[in-house]
Amino acid sequence: MRLKSNIAFTSLFLVLMILISACGNNAGGNTASPAATNQSGTTGVNETGSNETEAGKLDPVELTWYFPNTPQNMKDVAMVQDAMNVIVQSKINAKIKLIPVDWGTYDQKMNVMTGAGDTFDLMFTAPWSNNYFQNVSKGALLPLDDLLTEYAPTLKAAVPDSVWNAARVNQKIYGAINWQIIAMPYGLQVNQSYIDKYKIDLNAVQKYEDMEPYLAAWNESYDPLNYAKDDADPFTRQPPYFEMDSIGEDTSVGWIRLDDSETQVFNQYASDEFKGFVQLMRKWYQAGYFPKDAALRTSVERAADAKAGKISLFGIGSPIKPGVELEAKASLNVDQKFKPLSKAIITTNRSIATMTGISATSKNPERAMMFLELMNSDKELYNLICNGIEGVHYNKTADNVIEKVKDNNGYNPVTDWLFGNQFNAYYTSPDAVGIWEETLELNLTADASPLLGFTFNPDPIKSEIAQTNAVYAQYKDALLSGTADPDKLLPEFLDKLNKAGAEKVIAEKQRQIEEWKKIR
Repeated sequence: MRLKSNIAFTSLFLVLMILISACGNNAGGNTASPAATNQSGTTGVNETGSNETEAGKLDPVELTWYFPNTPQNMKDVAMVQDAMNVIVQSKINAKIKLIPVDWGTYDQKMNVMTGAGDTFDLMFTAPWSNNYFQNVSKGALLPLDDLLTEYAPTLKAAVPDSVWNAARVNQKIYGAINWQIIAMPYGLQVNQSYIDKYKIDLNAVQKYEDMEPYLAAWNESYDPLNYAKDDADPFTRQPPYFEMDSIGEDTSVGWIRLDDSETQVFNQYASDEFKGFVQLMRKWYQAGYFPKDAALRTSVERAADAKAGKISLFGIGSPIKPGVELEAKASLNVDQKFKPLSKAIITTNRSIATMTGISATSKNPERAMMFLELMNSDKELYNLICNGIEGVHYNKTADNVIEKVKDNNGYNPVTDWLFGNQFNAYYTSPDAVGIWEETLELNLTADASPLLGFTFNPDPIKSEIAQTNAVYAQYKDALLSGTADPDKLLPEFLDKLNKAGAEKVIAEKQRQIEEWKKIR
């Protein structure tokens, strides 16, 4: 198996990861076609709106929607919200209140709100942000099966059944899937300026270790690699690079190998791959490629570095999709090159990398689902939240192609994948036209994990999962930033994992997989 140096990212890379993934850590951006055909053979577009409900027969309601985003000018957010509400009010007699939350504080805020039982309607959720499985486990999300069938037929039909099945926990769907790319390889991302300066031959790079000569040649006044403790985990964010797949939460103990037909669950942290990875991080730390305080640094500090022009030599762990280089250029005005180092694999967590859930405290779940139907079927509404207002935040250059206003543009979230069916978004470059056809072809032809469609129910071992996750949180920064000597710290970490219930977690995952295999 290959060793993956999925290490620290600069702020620029974090933004790119957010744009691309979903996960993503996830996925997506602004290079979509408004009428691309999806896997199910439909366009995902209902020109007449949601369920054709007569708005006048519905009582007026206000819906609140929490989602993570980079800070926007709130006056522009209000402008976009007002324009959206013209459509939403006319079609379902509702108003939407947009509540964007900074990425760095989103998880904490949603944990506090759901823990306190605060009343609201909609929230972004995924395995990697505002953890979907934890939200289901603690009863923070409503089951959506009946609501989807009755109030969101276009949304339900646009997403293939195999992908909906990936969102099931205890046989129920708790998140409305934002339909976008679900099959991506992972790999390397490098600024074009550094490729030119250091004469980087990406064709020769087959694994992350192959970038070591360029790390050694780095002569800028800032670190070529940059760790942040509140980032998505640099080991577990891309199991396919290690030819593995996670089960449930990416960080929880118990993965499988993609080439294992028996789907035997094992402790990924006790694997040769994890050991080799943290040893490589240690090697790079000792060589000076990480800052000395790497284990303590936050993404806010790293963002300040990026704002000052301190951009890393390269980024590791980037999900790579058709048009990603055009997307980086359009959204950040940066020339990037991406090199895939793994196969494109469809996994359960990749399939549910971006979803919108309805809060268990919502007073209007039916209307919330009607709104989600609009967000996934009404192109005008969807592009309002994605791109802002025509003539203010962007201008059309062709039928389905737009150009963002570069000066004084107070609204440019570049997270189409976060809001709904990304195949309904405008292209942001004429060079991108046709990319969504390529994307859908990739979705159709990519290899699937042997666990695609299996969703783990954490309820029987909630305590053990919480305990093992706490142990991992205690040790991960020291190990993954290279700060600690893994020969000394790794055995201690594994011992504490076992004492916290790792074997019980693995056994329960195996049991559920065996039961699933009998009925699939």
